[in-house]
Amino acid sequence: MKLRWGLIGYGDLAEKRVASALQNASESELSAVWGRDPGKTRAFAERHGIEKACASLDELLNGKLDCVYVCTPPGSHPEYAIRAAEAGCHVLVEKPMAATGEECDQMIAAARKAGVRLGVAYYRRSFPKMLHIRKLIQEGALGQPVWINIAAHSWFAPAADDPKHWRVEPEHSGGAGALADIGVHRLDLLDYWLGESKVTGATFTNLVHSYDVEDGSSLILKLSHGAPVHAFFSWNSKTWIDRFEIVGSEGKIIAEPLDGGSLIVIRGRDREELDLPPPENAHLPCVDDFLTACRDGREPLCDGAAGRRTTLLLEEAIRASR
Repeated sequence: MKLRWGLIGYGDLAEKRVASALQNASESELSAVWGRDPGKTRAFAERHGIEKACASLDELLNGKLDCVYVCTPPGSHPEYAIRAAEAGCHVLVEKPMAATGEECDQMIAAARKAGVRLGVAYYRRSFPKMLHIRKLIQEGALGQPVWINIAAHSWFAPAADDPKHWRVEPEHSGGAGALADIGVHRLDLLDYWLGESKVTGATFTNLVHSYDVEDGSSLILKLSHGAPVHAFFSWNSKTWIDRFEIVGSEGKIIAEPLDGGSLIVIRGRDREELDLPPPENAHLPCVDDFLTACRDGREPLCDGAAGRRTTLLLEEAIRASR
């Protein structure tokens, strides 16, 4: 059964990945798009061969759609997701799900009331490497997790007229900078692999950039069984790192770079090196999983409850940093 999508948003992510994923997923059709600027909406529709460029959100939601993908800055997610659910559409929303747990609750309640599926596009969950790491942990290959080390830093200094400038505007970004953009992906994987955690301390800095969100964040978290997690996310270094390390009583996993294929699994003194590359379009497996969930009546790989847990960590970190 082919499911018809409406896309809200025409920004960089929609341009590079999301439109293509919606068009190339199994039994999927991208039928309509809407964004706040009518000219940009029409141009986006023409570039991607989308049948309908809508002049308003109402026009999009009245278009006999099955699913809506919300691909806009986080500050607008609750409004658009709730409107789409009320229109009877399954909703897949970009990350972070929202800025607060209360907003997530409103989105979850709207989807439940309408009887539709709600998913959050933490797309890394569906990567072969991430699925393999989850399998190793579930099989007990690492023993008891005792320490987790996460680090991701790069450089981001958008000009005032940069279309991505919203990422450093707290009212639009989800309330933070690097943490809300790159950090939440890794906190979601922490949740996916090792279960719930809690922020016990956070330091936000602006050591290089003077924008209105942090340019660096250092977090200490604790897993439910007590293991510590140290995490650092920043946009203030022109060097680059993307590392996720899980140390257990029996073994260790090193994913570096996290988004690449390389995976090192150490058990005692034995070392195994694997190559599990990511998909060509990072969003496609996530969209495929969501469509299957809609057809089968199950929850998607990252449902509203999981998205909410990561938003709560974001909220806790912002609060702790003050």
